[in-house]
Amino acid sequence: MTNTITAWVQLYEARRMSLEINARSPGRPAGSVPRKKFGTTLSKGEVKELHVWQERFSKMLERKVSTGETIGILTRICSGRLVALGEEYLPDALEELVSKMING
Repeated sequence: MTNTITAWVQLYEARRMSLEINARSPGRPAGSVPRKKFGTTLSKGEVKELHVWQERFSKMLERKVSTGETIGILTRICSGRLVALGEEYLPDALEELVSKMING
């Protein structure tokens, strides 16, 4: 589990590093980590929470964290918490799942 966490954290950190390119072609340089554009629809409250987390991560990491990175980090954290609950865990309702993920 620790290696998995370390691997995805390293991917986010790799985005900070600059790539040295000898012959630069026109246009925006390719990112060090492949990314895919993804559209979504959120409520005003969800967008507000997302921006709060984006600002928190930006302050913690002392760099601008994109909305996509914020969603990715939060998704990975949720995945880790779900794994910690165990593969056999099946909640009866969303409320139970949320409570378990928050309180353990």
